Amino acid sequence: MANEDVVDAIAQNLAQPRRARTDAGEVEQHELDRQVAAADFVIRNRAAAASPFSCLRLAQIQAPGAGG
Repeated sequence: MANEDVVDAIAQNLAQPRRARTDAGEVEQHELDRQVAAADFVIRNRAAAASPFSCLRLAQIQAPGAGG
């Protein structure tokens, strides 16, 4: 599933009611703010996994013998 698909799924959920009841049963979706947070999490993790060097931006590099 591409990032655009994740965003499209959230947009599709906006167009539907949060809870639906029929003769077959009842369906309830997660709250919208949780869906948006989950989509943001997925998109950020995919962006971080795209580059093997993405973790280096969080690493502290210190030269050997340097005072500090």
